[in-house]
Amino acid sequence: MGRKFLSFVSNLAVLGYFGQHASAAPSSSTNQACAELSSTLVGRTSFPLSLSYHSETTAYWSTVLRELKPACVVLPETAEEVSKAVTILNKYPDVKFTAKSGGHDPNAGHATVQDGVLISLEKMSGATYDSATNLASVKPGGEWNDVISSLNEHGVTAVGGRLGIVGVGGFLVQGGISFLSAQHGLAADNIVGWEIVSADGTIINVDANSQPELATALRGSGSQFGIVTKFTVKAHPIGKVWGGIRIYDASQTDKIFKTLHDFVPNSNKDTKAAIIVTNLSAVASLNAFLIFYFYDGESPPTEGPFADFLTIPSLISITKTQSYPELAMGASLINSRISFRTLTIPYVSEYPAMYSEISKKMTELSADYFNNPLHLLSQCSVDFQPLPSAVGQNSEKNGGNAMGLTASDPDRVLLEFQCAWGSKDDDATLVSITKDLTAWIEGRIPIWLEAGSQAKDAYLPLFMNDAMADQNVTGSYRDYAKFKALQQQYDPIGTLRERTGGFKY
Repeated sequence: MGRKFLSFVSNLAVLGYFGQHASAAPSSSTNQACAELSSTLVGRTSFPLSLSYHSETTAYWSTVLRELKPACVVLPETAEEVSKAVTILNKYPDVKFTAKSGGHDPNAGHATVQDGVLISLEKMSGATYDSATNLASVKPGGEWNDVISSLNEHGVTAVGGRLGIVGVGGFLVQGGISFLSAQHGLAADNIVGWEIVSADGTIINVDANSQPELATALRGSGSQFGIVTKFTVKAHPIGKVWGGIRIYDASQTDKIFKTLHDFVPNSNKDTKAAIIVTNLSAVASLNAFLIFYFYDGESPPTEGPFADFLTIPSLISITKTQSYPELAMGASLINSRISFRTLTIPYVSEYPAMYSEISKKMTELSADYFNNPLHLLSQCSVDFQPLPSAVGQNSEKNGGNAMGLTASDPDRVLLEFQCAWGSKDDDATLVSITKDLTAWIEGRIPIWLEAGSQAKDAYLPLFMNDAMADQNVTGSYRDYAKFKALQQQYDPIGTLRERTGGFKY
């Protein structure tokens, strides 16, 4: 959610950082692969110094990724062209490659590849709706703005990104938390069909009804089973919604955290309500809050925790009734280095102080850095994202996902730690802040559980969309061994495991 604050303030200030680009030095086999791709997929392959190459290698949320330079970029327009590209790349087993949808993942090497081959799915974007089946066909490239706007013309939407600028493909294969998740589950839970280019270049079609085990694995395993070229997803009715951003100063801390604690379990009663609470740390020990509100209706409720949030005095409010595409579109990319990190914590009804403890620890860990006035335009944030038990109920009803959410789940809270900064010299410092915070929270979780009535062996899987590359996301899944064996079955020689980016089994 810190990214939402950055998008908001980008209208007030722009970070003027220009990173040093890594010089491409591809191997001879990589050059041969690029040459064959160019001759086979005529007009679809671009090289350094071309405009299309520059456009694709700079279109990333985090400027860190803009420094990595592939040997060439392939821009296919069909599944068949993706298949041809992968088939060619299999002839050059030492060549690294990866696929990119929207470029929102800030982890270097996930949707980027230095001196390898980047397959950009940008030209494979958009969505269509079939009213007879109430299903939408969604392409992996582009942004959720494209999908949401297209479907809204039919009065429906897909369970998708909370910001319209989030990339489609990466969001869906990694799970996807949505404003609609309490009503319908994770975004991935709503996928009923996949068109995939597998590790050997074969195009396969997966149907959730006839291949339930593989479907479950595909919902949250990332890109380990191939490059998805089309998703078939359930569509849901949508009309005008209420929501937007409100900003608060630190004097409202106690009220915000108390109301957040009340809101989490209440999400199971009023599933139309969703929030993201962002606690921001910045220069001179600035501590502030940004809350993104969503209500699936033209007016917010007048009682309950959601209504209680709205009584807290804010500094700035841009909440209103609007269309779903208008709500999602209120953000734009900025010029900043960015890192994510994640953790899942239990909801402990008897211990409401955990949120303020996390906030204070983030302030403590980042104080030295932010006391330096040279870091005026840097920031770190903790996003508190409710994961009520209703999400697991919908996940199981839809067939389950790799994350292992079930109908018997307790309430949880997803944490995202995000930092944004301008200078490459600060990379290690900012990343270490969130690593240290994660380690501290992991040590506190047993204490919080001890204070409550929950089982002390609470299942707390990591959320892939918000994770840092060094986090063992799939290792936190309860069915890790089963999914690992299934991945090896579909990728026996390890093409996707060894040569592409992303989280692995």
